[in-house]
Amino acid sequence: MKKRTTIVGSILVLVVLLIVGGTMAWFTHNEEATNVFAAGTVEIQVNETYNQPIDWKPGAKTQKEVSIESLGSKQSYVRVALIPKWDDSSLPINNVELIFADDYADNWIYKDGWHYYKHILDGDKETSLLLKKVELKDETDDDYQGKTLEIKVKAEAVQASHEAYKEVWGIDNLPWGEEYIAP
Repeated sequence: MKKRTTIVGSILVLVVLLIVGGTMAWFTHNEEATNVFAAGTVEIQVNETYNQPIDWKPGAKTQKEVSIESLGSKQSYVRVALIPKWDDSSLPINNVELIFADDYADNWIYKDGWHYYKHILDGDKETSLLLKKVELKDETDDDYQGKTLEIKVKAEAVQASHEAYKEVWGIDNLPWGEEYIAP
């Protein structure tokens, strides 16, 4: 009988422990958090309005408007190189005049082959007009007959923050002297 009482007591203690242990397992908590960080983008597009002349003659001025549009999300600095060349590389380009926008001096500055936009370009915004026309000067001689002029528009943008222009463009200062100040 003593043995039976010990067995029954042990079973009761075991049942109590199982109930308490099971109850303890029910009082738990799990939690997760997912954080998403999307990096900003610097992306630009050259916008042009261009009326290609059929028979370009000396003295003719042809519309060629150039501006740069930001398609990215980050504020950026923009610079543009305009590279005219004749299809006959032996011909000089001094008979071609690039006619810049009327407000060029307010918005652009030229240094070392680049036209720098003086303002920070916000995402989904466009620079002011850089170029508006191209002229074939009157003094163009017969050597240019049948030749073709190309104007390559090379645009670059770099994020305005953290002085990125220093490393990316290899310049120590912005040509107009201003720096980006974070908001």
